[in-house]
Amino acid sequence: MDGTMELVVIIYGIAWLLSLLFLVYVFFTEKEKIFRRDNWHVWLLVIAFTPIILLGIILYISISCIWDKKKDRDFKKAKEIEETKKKQAVENYKKCSDSLVETSVIEQISRKLLNINFDTFRMPEELQMMVIGKRIPTDEEKILGVLDKIKLLVGYSLELEFPDDSGCGGRTYINIKKPNGNLSKKFLDFVIVDDSPLGALQIYFLSKLWHHLPMFWHGYYDQRFSVFSKDDLLKIKVRSRKTRVERPLKPSDIYEEENDLPKEALACDVTPKVTRYEDKYYVSCCYWSEFGGLIRELVEIKIENNKVTEFLDANRKVLYRYHCGIMY
Repeated sequence: MDGTMELVVIIYGIAWLLSLLFLVYVFFTEKEKIFRRDNWHVWLLVIAFTPIILLGIILYISISCIWDKKKDRDFKKAKEIEETKKKQAVENYKKCSDSLVETSVIEQISRKLLNINFDTFRMPEELQMMVIGKRIPTDEEKILGVLDKIKLLVGYSLELEFPDDSGCGGRTYINIKKPNGNLSKKFLDFVIVDDSPLGALQIYFLSKLWHHLPMFWHGYYDQRFSVFSKDDLLKIKVRSRKTRVERPLKPSDIYEEENDLPKEALACDVTPKVTRYEDKYYVSCCYWSEFGGLIRELVEIKIENNKVTEFLDANRKVLYRYHCGIMY
């Protein structure tokens, strides 16, 4: 308390000193104005409120600094907790046995989902009946028709928000439309899913679906191509560098003709896996990115009472590094 009072006294003292210096300056520069009767109340207000204003500014700066430091600490702590969870997820996955879902089933579900023809422009249902003579299935019906282990809460619907051609790029968002008409991008909060390996796999596919939906310009940095077998690897073409010196790839490198993937990439194990350890599921699948190469990612999923309570992107391991050389 004594320290606080001392600080207040110091602040007021400095404020009074600044006010005095200001009045002295005015006295010598505009002497004839300072003694005008109608100006006395102005100086009285200045003298009275200057300490309060300065005190408020100092308190504001102090509180802001304390608050910023607290946010930094909270952010670092949250980051450390997340990194610990990721490391634990990787360790748990290593303890898992063989996949609980056959590779052919995983690939079949993914192919059906990725082969869906999404309409970026949809006519209202009544116009569909008039022009086409039948109602076209909605995006929700197409998606959940494949992901049969997932349902939405009653009164909620799934909608795709396609990117427009404005700005420097964009992606398609998967939204949930609530009964009141509001949209939410946190679609996992509103789905009901089977507590099973297939349910976890389909949640993974739904969460990563946006990487395969329409994109625009800079959005293509996030585009992916699913890889489940060596046949998928054989379909991938890469451009070799004209520079033959061995060094890390750079976006500025000059490329020539397209070639098949090298043997080191074709030798990679790209078999997908869905397994479980204790009360969490683990989905590990590979994908190809023009801006990263061949990557295997690991996702940890927890389902409780048919609700997704945890979804963690635990790890991304680069099996073969590649950059197409394009910079948007």
